Amino acid sequence: MRAFPRQLLIGDVLAAAAFVVVGQIFHNTLAAPDAAQRAILQIASIGAPFALLAWALGAYPARAPVTRADVGLFLWRSLLAWLFAVPAGLFLRAWLLGQPTVLMAFVGPALASSAPFVLGWRLIYALSAALVHGGKVERSRRYNSRHERASTGAA
Repeated sequence: MRAFPRQLLIGDVLAAAAFVVVGQIFHNTLAAPDAAQRAILQIASIGAPFALLAWALGAYPARAPVTRADVGLFLWRSLLAWLFAVPAGLFLRAWLLGQPTVLMAFVGPALASSAPFVLGWRLIYALSAALVHGGKVERSRRYNSRHERASTGAA
């Protein structure tokens, strides 16, 4: 796995972990005896569907987004993966925790509360990658075109 997709996968796992910990704090379950086990199951149930869907939809590109179009496509694919992964994660979470039903009313709050973690970090990462990698590309193109003009004697 190349560095860019690996960084994205690590960031996605950390975003899922942050979402789970904040959820446990909000629901006062952080001090429960099985909190660590539940957290691991929840991180897996949230992270796995997103990672699989993001991979299938191309949200783990081989190279960093450089142009506005690259960033837009990357964010669009991330959004689609997130929209499908949240309900899938809720079903997987219910199955792993032995819950007989999934309350569909929880999908809306889960989407709203997970967006800042999953999509927020990906937005920041995409914009910073575009600035870093895009800046290097622009500078190297300017240098190469000036260098080529100087070596050929063109003005």
